[in-house]
Amino acid sequence: MRTCRPTYIQQPLGRLAPHGIKPAKIIRFHVLMGVEDGRIALRYHQEKTDGSDPTELEYIAIEEDATVEIHLHGDQIFFSKELDAITTKEELGGFYGGLEYDGYDEKLDHYRVARFVAKHNKGGKYDTTHPFNINVDFLQRHCDGKPKWIVLTIDPDIKNPPPMRT
Repeated sequence: MRTCRPTYIQQPLGRLAPHGIKPAKIIRFHVLMGVEDGRIALRYHQEKTDGSDPTELEYIAIEEDATVEIHLHGDQIFFSKELDAITTKEELGGFYGGLEYDGYDEKLDHYRVARFVAKHNKGGKYDTTHPFNINVDFLQRHCDGKPKWIVLTIDPDIKNPPPMRT
């Protein structure tokens, strides 16, 4: 008899922020979902703090202890009510924790902003990937006017520490 085992388990962030962390900065990561040329488009980028144009990285770069804020943009995308907004694919509670929500939409009973504390992997190998998930609910309307929600997982990564800049 063959048994099926899940090959993918979403791990929650640590309930509390990693011990001894005093975040030095805020990293804002923007997730945009909309329509471009008649097709659904998903884009994300880390906001630059030096005023330069954002780079469409497929990861969040942790260069020092920080608070990471994920901002959702688009009429149909909100943080999931069924799953934690942010999860990882492996146990990383020593690096990430203290998940909080903000940007509450009373009409739809969902959030648009989530934040957590990230501990810099000081002394870690450059370009170390920590796989994580952004869990969202995609809003659809039925003909009866009531919202219908579809759970989606967006799959960027955290680089902690990120690749060496040249």
